[in-house]
Amino acid sequence: MSKLKLEDEFNAFCLKTTAHGFSYLSEPSKSVRFCWFIILTFAFVLGSLHLYTLISEYLRFDYHDTVVTNTKATLIFPDVTVCDNSGIAESSIAK
Repeated sequence: MSKLKLEDEFNAFCLKTTAHGFSYLSEPSKSVRFCWFIILTFAFVLGSLHLYTLISEYLRFDYHDTVVTNTKATLIFPDVTVCDNSGIAESSIAK
C-alpha cells in the first residue's frame, strides 16, 4: 500500500469516525495536527492508566469484613407468644 493511499485512508477514517478529536488530525495545518496528536495520545495514555488501575484494584479482591463467633455464650430463648390470627375488626379502625 502506497504512502499516499494510506494517508488518504487515514484522513477518511478521521473524518468519518465518531471519536472526538480525530477529525482534527486531517487538518491541513501541521501545527493543529501535531497539537491534536499530542492531546489524543495524552488522553489515550491517561485512559489506559486509569483502566489498568481499576482492573488491578478489582483483581486484588480486597475486603474488610471480619467474622467473629462467640461459642462460649449461653443462648436464652424468649417466651412463647401466641398471636391472634383473626386480624383487626373494621369497626375498631373507624374509631
